[in-house]
Amino acid sequence: MPGGEQVKRWRGSGEKMTVSSCVFPTTFNRRLVLEMVCLFFGYRHNFVMRTTQTPPSPHFERFGTGSSVLVGSLFSAIGGFCRAFQQIGAKIMWANEKDRHAVETFQLNFPDVRCLRKSIEELKVYDDALEPVHILTAGFPCQPFSVAGEKLGFKDDRGLLFLEIIRIIREFGKNKPWILLLENVKNFRSHDEGRTFRRVQIEIQKAGYWFSERDSQVLNTATHTNIPQNRERVFMVAMNCDHFPSNSFEFPAALPIETRRNVREFLDLDKKASEEFYFKSSSQYHQLFVEAMNNGEPEAVYQLRRSYVRMNRSKLCFTLMANMGGGGHNEPVIQDGWGIRKLTPRECARLQGYEELKFPEGMARGHLGKQIGNSVTVPLVLRIAENCLLELENAFVRKCINQGETE
Repeated sequence: MPGGEQVKRWRGSGEKMTVSSCVFPTTFNRRLVLEMVCLFFGYRHNFVMRTTQTPPSPHFERFGTGSSVLVGSLFSAIGGFCRAFQQIGAKIMWANEKDRHAVETFQLNFPDVRCLRKSIEELKVYDDALEPVHILTAGFPCQPFSVAGEKLGFKDDRGLLFLEIIRIIREFGKNKPWILLLENVKNFRSHDEGRTFRRVQIEIQKAGYWFSERDSQVLNTATHTNIPQNRERVFMVAMNCDHFPSNSFEFPAALPIETRRNVREFLDLDKKASEEFYFKSSSQYHQLFVEAMNNGEPEAVYQLRRSYVRMNRSKLCFTLMANMGGGGHNEPVIQDGWGIRKLTPRECARLQGYEELKFPEGMARGHLGKQIGNSVTVPLVLRIAENCLLELENAFVRKCINQGETE
């Protein structure tokens, strides 16, 4: 009920049910089923039921009583996943990251979140007192699967770190996460002719989750947010078989191209950047950029490859990469009123959706570039997070109904 809350009695029991406003999924069949169920029990279709009675499981209680959705983050980096879930009201219970520079940035931006700085191989649910969570996120190492690397996959020790995620899940026992949200490079699904993905699929299924190829999708920052960065990543969502009858997760749709903002809106063009970002006329690359920009568009974004300069003809920023900040290769380059320069860490952060990211004082630009390039795009994860929350709310509807039928 817009603007209010209704309290009803649960089919003759003494349990109070509060009914609060919610948006159901757009898929017709799912919506129709939930509407019929809610109407049968006396609730209007645009409400989700929340019980005030103590549910049977302590793990379920923390969500069912209306408190925040609980999130844990593996390979948390500087907290892209955490920031997105915080924006929908979730509570980040803990995070894990190995890189000490990334942890420094994370702790500066999430002072109230416990971040365990250690390799995931050393992380233990019991020893490290990891609280059960509803959603577990993990942007596990992409180098073994990236077209920019050697593509060794599980033959690379970093590729095997995925199996540590499965171990952590199993250590939670009956309190394992309800939803897994994983992220990797676009090439992940096709790596080794699909054998890598099939191995991942089998391991996730054996851990007790609904997961198939349809539960993964390549999303582009440029098409699924209003941020003009060409960044394609595969996202995977698995759902706990104990709480969901199937995997009905729906990935967000692409946005109309008219909603995309101009790259120049993300740049600080009204003042000169620090001198270190400009290419000096004596640089071996300066003339390459001059020639490319004279033959191209002055407001476009350019990029230095091994022996040439290319212009982004789609009016986007090139993919921000982890090896930014050293030498000039793979870094986005623009021309402003003072010369030809690389993008600053602050500008790159904005192109990942960080409006207020705090940088540790004195941290080297190379470390900042690596952290931003390794991050997920926050507004894109935000859209996925909203759909995860919807799935949890729908699962709770089913839990309430099943409880009522057994009384």
